[in-house]
Amino acid sequence: MQNHSPSIVVGAGIVGICTALYLQEKGREVMLIDRLPPGEGTSLGNAGIISVGSVHPEAMPGIWKDIPAMLLQRQGPVSLRPAYLPQMLPWFYSFLASSSEARAEKSSIAINALSSRALEFLQPLVAKAGAQALLRQEGSIYVYETPAQLAKAKLKCAYYDRRGVDHEILEGAALKAAEPSLRDGLAGGISVPAGGNTLSPLALSRSLFKLFQKQGGQFIQAEVTGFTTQDRLVTAVHTDKAHACHDAFITAGAYSKTLAKQLGSSVQLDTERGYHLQLPNPGIELNRPLLFSSRAFAVTSMLDGLRLAGTVEFAGLKAPANYARAHMMAEQAAYLFPQLNTQSGEPWLGYRPSMPDTVPVISRSPKFDNVFFGFGHGHLGLTQAAVTGAMLSSLATGDELLNSMVSSSSVQMPMQQFKIDRSF
Repeated sequence: MQNHSPSIVVGAGIVGICTALYLQEKGREVMLIDRLPPGEGTSLGNAGIISVGSVHPEAMPGIWKDIPAMLLQRQGPVSLRPAYLPQMLPWFYSFLASSSEARAEKSSIAINALSSRALEFLQPLVAKAGAQALLRQEGSIYVYETPAQLAKAKLKCAYYDRRGVDHEILEGAALKAAEPSLRDGLAGGISVPAGGNTLSPLALSRSLFKLFQKQGGQFIQAEVTGFTTQDRLVTAVHTDKAHACHDAFITAGAYSKTLAKQLGSSVQLDTERGYHLQLPNPGIELNRPLLFSSRAFAVTSMLDGLRLAGTVEFAGLKAPANYARAHMMAEQAAYLFPQLNTQSGEPWLGYRPSMPDTVPVISRSPKFDNVFFGFGHGHLGLTQAAVTGAMLSSLATGDELLNSMVSSSSVQMPMQQFKIDRSF
């Protein structure tokens, strides 16, 4: 392996771009490779939320009771295509196992350790890119329509209390005052004020990518097809030709499972397909993102309109899109926001790379000393992107960031959550 070869980051979504930038901070020459233009995969279509207060894993205790009802609803928040069931069963079994009280608590600690420092690591990159105007920090509100939903949510606030996350319960009138566009009569909400959002996920990715290029970074738009290996080292990444590398970083989202397998590691990663509908002339503007847990979608005001983003569909990477799920969100949002104009909505489909316990893989490869994995962020890719990039660059260069994150009094991250034997 030649020392002057670049570090190669496979995947130019928000996680890959942040990883490339933090490697540049360490003085590395970096090459990004992706089959799509930077930021135009799953990073393009998310709800834009930087969820600093995220502490709840998807596999919460008792969720098994709710899944049948979710799947049976015509406009339910979760959809499973029957043909995909055999393929996803191992992931689903692990998901249910992760919902025990003990494992959910362990996942919550790890999620909080990453999410709580999201802005701390993202803001310096955004400032350096001159993209501060793309960020807002007004927090977010989880909205509950019925007293029963709100009562159940209040019980889950114990997770916030244990993680030290600031939050406020808003009863009906207070919720309406905070977001006047909502319909009357909703039970209330839980405000998490520390978070933020971007006014355009794509513009944010492009701004950071321009910084990467300005700092000498190379980009190749091509599909990675394999690797050249020698003993415990990867010496080249293959597209239509071999690109010599100093080390390699797999940050390709839902496509990382295949790449990791080519490198000898089987990882229990599956795809929660999510949809969005972009409304160009919504007639309303929100003060902050709103999340509707019972309907599994979020609503965010952006530069180019109002974005309805969410739901979960299990169907893998190859099944055709079911854009009825995107338009379904418009029907539900019209009920939640009486003045909303849902005309001319543009649908989109993306692929969330999800681990059963909601904790991403952030590790050195168990098979190759110069390969690093950063994927599986599920619904929190934008939130955890910069933290992941900083951690991967530290793993590769051997600096003290990981130790400082563990020892910090504000972060209690058990390192076994991110060791290579966690997911392989």
